[in-house]
Amino acid sequence: MRFALASDPQSLDPLFAHVDANSVEQQVARLAFEPFIDVDEHGVSVPVLLERIPTVANGGLSRDGRVITYHLRPGVRWQDGVPVSAHDVIWTLHTILDDRNPVRSRAGYDRVVKAEALDARTVRVTLAAPWAPAVATLFSYGTAPQYVLPAHLLERERNLATSAFGSHPVGDGPYRFVSWSRGDRLVYAPNPTYWRGAPRIRRLDVRIVPDPGTNFTLLRSGELDWNLVSPSQRESLGTTAGLAFRTVPVALAVGIAVNTAHPPLDDVRVRRALAASIDRAGISRKITFGRYPVVDTAQPLGSWARDPAVREPAYDPVAADRLFDAAGWKRGPDGVRAKNGVLMAFTYVQFPESQTGVRVAAVVQSELAARGVRVAIKSLSNVQLFLPRAQGGTLASGTFDLAYVPWQMGADPDDSFLFACDGNANSMRWCDRVVDALERRALAAPTRDARKQLYSQIERRVAAAVPIVYLFDASYSYGYRAVLHGFHPNAFTPTWDAYRWSLSP
Repeated sequence: MRFALASDPQSLDPLFAHVDANSVEQQVARLAFEPFIDVDEHGVSVPVLLERIPTVANGGLSRDGRVITYHLRPGVRWQDGVPVSAHDVIWTLHTILDDRNPVRSRAGYDRVVKAEALDARTVRVTLAAPWAPAVATLFSYGTAPQYVLPAHLLERERNLATSAFGSHPVGDGPYRFVSWSRGDRLVYAPNPTYWRGAPRIRRLDVRIVPDPGTNFTLLRSGELDWNLVSPSQRESLGTTAGLAFRTVPVALAVGIAVNTAHPPLDDVRVRRALAASIDRAGISRKITFGRYPVVDTAQPLGSWARDPAVREPAYDPVAADRLFDAAGWKRGPDGVRAKNGVLMAFTYVQFPESQTGVRVAAVVQSELAARGVRVAIKSLSNVQLFLPRAQGGTLASGTFDLAYVPWQMGADPDDSFLFACDGNANSMRWCDRVVDALERRALAAPTRDARKQLYSQIERRVAAAVPIVYLFDASYSYGYRAVLHGFHPNAFTPTWDAYRWSLSP
């Protein structure tokens, strides 16, 4: 079976996997590794590496929420035949927390104060304080997912970041790694000892094809068995013989990050004027054909924490002009706004792997130009945009004014990674101490109702301050050949159910 990734992975070690717009490293990580808990195509949580999901009722979660007891599923083995054990879990946890390892995020894991093996398949984790997202996040679908790793293969490595494991991983998932021709393709074969039974696909041929137009051509010609298709591509396909489609709402907030550390973007009037200058409903209608509905918060449309009454500034060119003027940015003879001899000009970054993102950039540039704002579009690869600061990543280093960004949300509505002053994905450099306090309360609140009220307050403050101009909540469409069976992408990755894929002759 053949499918494509939008970029070459940086590493195949999930410890260092990058959560980017297309989650390419998460896609291949899920082929070879098992999470504690997965989420099916209907949004239902299902235990995978765990025998059962910890709850207060089954004794897996203490009433105060601080102690979680995990029971590993019996019969799960690493692909070299060694059983997956509690030691693997504890070693991986310590490895994530080790400052010598440049992991993408330690959010959540840094709340663990003690982890102990009660027996070979039972782990008890104690948190410093109650943390509501814990069960849905640790070794599951957090905003920076991690997987348990084979301690027996890695605990003697002196430098995990440069270990051969990054290019030759050994997992516990349905497929085992075979080869990697960098920049070209990866090959996987069935794991014969997989706990659900060996998958029926004899070989996965995973190609590296960054250009969405090329991917689309390969899908139409039958060279790929499935691929993500943009709204415009889906519209052009209509009803195509031999192709079927699945559309799934994804936990993805898409918007324009505003770098509030760059004047005049530190002025809320300017940010609100930018929001009022952009016809978000028009973008949804004309570019996504209505397939990506407009949103005003980071919470996906299906999230129980979303407050539907929250609104960012609506498209209103007259109001935008008034706000720009009030902030001192007046139009000159050439129509371009300036203040104290400085022109209002911004650098807007986007990545070419997203056909939708490229089209959005052109619209935003045109609409801001109509308000007297110059925008220079800078096209960067998906990888370059999302790399860590130490590696020159554009978002992390802040070398932008405006940026088209999809933010992957977790299974829990925790958005502190995005809005806390020290949030690891706070590319906007926006800090509101009231929101910080609300985020801490939301993470410790004992009930869903209490958390919902707190997230509503957060959403309202964010919408008023506009560190992000939200665009839409995507529902991804995947085109696939009708001979492919068992293909049901979930809200986080299309490869979560690779174990059940099959092809008709």
